[in-house]
Amino acid sequence: MQAPFTRRQHQQPDLDRVHRIALYGWLLLIATCLYFYFFHPEFFSPEQIRIYFSDNLLLGLFVYFIISTLRGFTLIPSTPIVLAGVLVFPPLPLWIVNQLAVYSSSAIVYLMAREFQFDKFFHQRYPKQIDNLTRLLQQRELLVISVWGFAPFVPTDMIVYVCSILRIRLWKTLLGASIGEGIICAIYIFGGSTGMAWFLELAAAP
Repeated sequence: MQAPFTRRQHQQPDLDRVHRIALYGWLLLIATCLYFYFFHPEFFSPEQIRIYFSDNLLLGLFVYFIISTLRGFTLIPSTPIVLAGVLVFPPLPLWIVNQLAVYSSSAIVYLMAREFQFDKFFHQRYPKQIDNLTRLLQQRELLVISVWGFAPFVPTDMIVYVCSILRIRLWKTLLGASIGEGIICAIYIFGGSTGMAWFLELAAAP
């Protein structure tokens, strides 16, 4: 007879399998986009894309929110999704929806860290960072979470996972992640939107 822990361990989803499914999904999406790009290039003109999302703004933002939320299951970095959103959405609605997605995706990682074997994933790939985060969080919880969320080249999901393991309150974890992510994503979104508008004006000038 198997011990309860062993049975539970076998029932846990394989995170590598989740990553493979996510990778295949992205490859399928890229292949579909390439098909339309080469055989129906009119769909990819900047004017056509902006017109479509201007006429279907709420639907587009809802799809963006779902994709950004589900990202929490796969540990895919959020930066490419944010930068893609800059190309098609107005900056303020995009930033607001992105903040809501930060709450939802971080809550997924926090509440399901053990069920989806995030602990195994992070400990195998980032052992030193996990140890350093654990020591820092024991000193300044909210400050460390916010600074880590702001850092552009480190996964915010890692700090959320460590907070879950250390039993730091969920509200404090989400607040810190949203502060850090909110600042860095505001730079991406508003800065990128301003830069893109400047570039389009420059390109349109005679």
